[in-house]
Amino acid sequence: MTDLNTVLDKITAQQNQHNKGSAPWCVGEQLKDILRAQPEAAELVAQDLEQKGMGIADCEKQIAAFAKENRQGNMGFCGPADSDRIIREFYGLPARREDTAAPAAAPAPARRRTIRLADFM
Repeated sequence: MTDLNTVLDKITAQQNQHNKGSAPWCVGEQLKDILRAQPEAAELVAQDLEQKGMGIADCEKQIAAFAKENRQGNMGFCGPADSDRIIREFYGLPARREDTAAPAAAPAPARRRTIRLADFM
């Protein structure tokens, strides 16, 4: 069984082959975030990273292809939700789980229709 830190080290090693802030480097950061939230997926990613064509640069090519297909004018873009989905599909990870439910709306304070002098004492 591969532990989370081992997989994070493998990702960092691949990131070191790219400039900090480059697209493949950013994919590595996002993959690390995914694994920190779902450490049970570490084993699967560890196996994938050792396979040819399954590195973070290969995953980035999938994101770039999505951006190219969804270009508007001269600009292609892939937002965080789409890149998360593409990374998960690329590595066969489960869909993003919503850990935080939307907070329940606070009940509106009761409004009084009359003002009593006792309220000011």
